[in-house]
Amino acid sequence: MQELPDTAAPRTVAVVGAGPGGLAVARELERAGHRVTVLEERESVGGKCRSVHADGRAYDLGGHICTNRYERIAELLTELDVETERTSRYRVLDAPGGAAARQPMAFLRDGSLHRYRALREREFPRIAEPGLAHSARALAAPVSEWLAEHGLESMADSFATGFTAAGYGHLDDGVPALYFVKYAEMTGLLDPGPELLGHRGDFTVVGGFATLWRRVAEELKDVRCGVRVTSVERRPDGVRVHTDSGPVDADDVVLAVPPDRILPDSDAGDEERDLAARIRSHAYHTTLADASGLPGDAFYFLAAHTASRETAGHCVSYHHRYPGSELRTFYSYGRPDEVTALLREDVEALGGQLGEMHLVCGWAFMPHFGSDDLRDGALDRLDALQGRDRTYHVGGLPAFELVECVVAHAQDLARRHFPPPQGTPTRRDARPATSQEESRT
Repeated sequence: MQELPDTAAPRTVAVVGAGPGGLAVARELERAGHRVTVLEERESVGGKCRSVHADGRAYDLGGHICTNRYERIAELLTELDVETERTSRYRVLDAPGGAAARQPMAFLRDGSLHRYRALREREFPRIAEPGLAHSARALAAPVSEWLAEHGLESMADSFATGFTAAGYGHLDDGVPALYFVKYAEMTGLLDPGPELLGHRGDFTVVGGFATLWRRVAEELKDVRCGVRVTSVERRPDGVRVHTDSGPVDADDVVLAVPPDRILPDSDAGDEERDLAARIRSHAYHTTLADASGLPGDAFYFLAAHTASRETAGHCVSYHHRYPGSELRTFYSYGRPDEVTALLREDVEALGGQLGEMHLVCGWAFMPHFGSDDLRDGALDRLDALQGRDRTYHVGGLPAFELVECVVAHAQDLARRHFPPPQGTPTRRDARPATSQEESRT
């Protein structure tokens, strides 16, 4: 067992990364009475929740859709008085030139949902809780094998198109069931959830999702953007984070970036390096471009390109957010040269015409472990590293690459490992309990 930090005095904590995980953990630490410095390599905060503005409108390039399972995000939005709106409807385009249709939901009606709930209760009852390690071994098998083993093939019919379109991989590419099941749970379709912020369905942030993270950062005392971390030095008495702007000394460091990105520049041990070498991710791209003649006013999943990894490079989805505008955000897997070369072909196959490409944003998306590593306890090993050498890990790898999952895990880590200093009042106590927390009391 690891000792909890001495809480006689506030801790000083360096947080590397100002995406949702880094900002959420920093906010929680400051609210508990600790001193935090956030270091971000980019010139702005928000990480993969990046928004840009064109023609006076906001376009989200990364995560921005919230379901009725996004209770922690709803709390943040309420506390920071951030305005929300309903998201676009979802539609599936089955073939070039074909009509748009709703996502098939046979899984919810053919008896499979009942079998799934029984299986969940028996084998992975904690899947809805923050983190992934608690359910990883039970769901380590490749998703196609797992679905076939349990007779849940209709679950793929109902969720695979959206899963792949969102950047989590093709089901025939050996992605472990853990990530597919977590995604399905977070859609809010498997169990009835509460209505959040007055929205009966999914919602997002007016003016772009990055608005929320800028508001969080404005509330924090020390956020430094445009700062590149060059190395991390950990000693028995503290941590020194070396940057191109000078060193930052702290009692502890929270890494809100994937370990394979930061550990090569740190004094990492063998266990950390071994885990970092096992991390996988998807090359995922968002392209903001003008396109005319396409179906509009919805988020479209392109079934022909989500069905198999053999179509990598082709567009898997696009979002037409604002009626009357020709600007759309397109999403693709593959190499950058493939994405840009094939997008024109894909748009023309749908009966449209591609105009100006305003930007292409590439992501190393969804850090994850493969099936064999999950069976061998990779996520348990990562959890065991929390606090070792004064280092903590938050983000998509331990939590799953969805904003709600990342924020919930980061908040809980701060509450578990960094209790308020003795005699320090905390603003946390007034926070209403989430439905998950109520179910455990």
